[in-house]
Amino acid sequence: MKYVFDPDVVHQCALKCLGKPKPEMFDVFADAMEERYPGWIDRSQPWLYSIAGGAMIQMKLYHVSLFEYIMIWGTPIGSEGHSGRHLVGFWDTVIDGETWYYSEGQFEKRVYKPGDRIWVGPKQTAGMNFTDGVWAVEYARGLIPASMPFGLADVLLSTVDLPTAVQTVSQYAYHIGRCMTKKAELLPLPLRLPVQGAGSLVRAAGDWVTRACQPPPFSPEIPKG
Repeated sequence: MKYVFDPDVVHQCALKCLGKPKPEMFDVFADAMEERYPGWIDRSQPWLYSIAGGAMIQMKLYHVSLFEYIMIWGTPIGSEGHSGRHLVGFWDTVIDGETWYYSEGQFEKRVYKPGDRIWVGPKQTAGMNFTDGVWAVEYARGLIPASMPFGLADVLLSTVDLPTAVQTVSQYAYHIGRCMTKKAELLPLPLRLPVQGAGSLVRAAGDWVTRACQPPPFSPEIPKG
């Protein structure tokens, strides 16, 4: 079972949260996905910055394996950058705000609004502009680890945001461990227990590292003294 999710089903679940206030819309999407794919969605991990290709967003990972991931990403203030050129295909459904894309040889921007779906295929790339802010559901399919260098390059070499870099890896490990335990249910009993055990250890380690690297809550108030 290489792929669990159908991109068209993910899109239909994303449409259910249109018009809802934030952050309610994120839970509506997760509820719809859990109904269609019981046991495959995990909403326990915290929101995480992603600085890649020059664009700064935040993301909420709901599922990650070696070949798929599902998340909500967005920014309330806008950003722009390079999508990266990957071995992975990306389906994005805009659920709030607006985003603009263009690719090589295109001289007019493509405008995507709530309910619209974006496709960037393997080895394709695009310039992106999130105008005044956008939120979208993203489903990716392909060799996910091959995209990790793109996801880490800016935080390591530009912003030098080491907690975000560590949490990116630890959340990925958490979801990989969780996926191992879930897929182990399909294995014969002699293989099932050791795979589930290994998955539980990876999951626990990833969760511990993520929590240990959580920064203190941002406060707009200037401390006295």
